[in-house]
Amino acid sequence: MGTANTKCNSVTNLDATPRVMNPLYLMGGVLREQVGTVEIAAADDNNSVYRVGRVHSSWRISELTLFNDAITSGSVFDVGLYRTAEDGGAVVDANAFADNITLVSASLTGTQLLNEGGSAVGVEDIEQRVWEMAGQSSDPDVWYDICFTGDTVGSGAGTLSLRTRYVANT
Repeated sequence: MGTANTKCNSVTNLDATPRVMNPLYLMGGVLREQVGTVEIAAADDNNSVYRVGRVHSSWRISELTLFNDAITSGSVFDVGLYRTAEDGGAVVDANAFADNITLVSASLTGTQLLNEGGSAVGVEDIEQRVWEMAGQSSDPDVWYDICFTGDTVGSGAGTLSLRTRYVANT
């Protein structure tokens, strides 16, 4: 076995002659943030959709942090992407970010959804932009809503908030 000296793509670009500029979504971009809050009602049915943010297909998501009250029996939620209301509102990928997460226990200090248990985003996906996470073959240059879809909404009411951190200048 030998000692490795492995470089990520952005370091390889910087070491190249001539130097290759890295895209801003990977290096040097400005980290931005948005937050959204919705109320889940005890009478909400399964398959209810809760829209908590809007992102552009060209952005790169750095963090999705969930804050929620304990929602009785709210045991199965997916976090993904839907078209905006103006664009028909249809699902693009219901679990692009997280699959089968639970809201039964409160998360008052925040739970990171990317690369955590139930995440649909692997460690190797950290450089992907929204359109890639949505399974698209190229950037459609559109807006998407980040949505929680309640597969098993439960019988309790509560507040659900999401903090989204992203790099928008690509």
